[in-house]
Amino acid sequence: MNKDQAYHQIALACLKTLRESNAGESKDAAQELYDTIDQAFQGQFALVLAELEDSKQRLNLINQLDPQRHSIADAQAIINANGTAH
Repeated sequence: MNKDQAYHQIALACLKTLRESNAGESKDAAQELYDTIDQAFQGQFALVLAELEDSKQRLNLINQLDPQRHSIADAQAIINANGTAH
């Protein structure tokens, strides 16, 4: 996921909260928006952590390849394997 996608998801969550909040109570609406931003940010951060863990596992697999038995194509196959759910 790139930065633009993450920002877009957070912005959509904020817009939804603004549409659904009670405009008459601005303090509560502001807190609701802050909570939404926090929750959306945590969700995006979790995706980044998942991608980081996936990359770490792939690098470990590549590191374990025996140069006498494996080629660069084997490393590329590990890199290009579909493994992330997002």
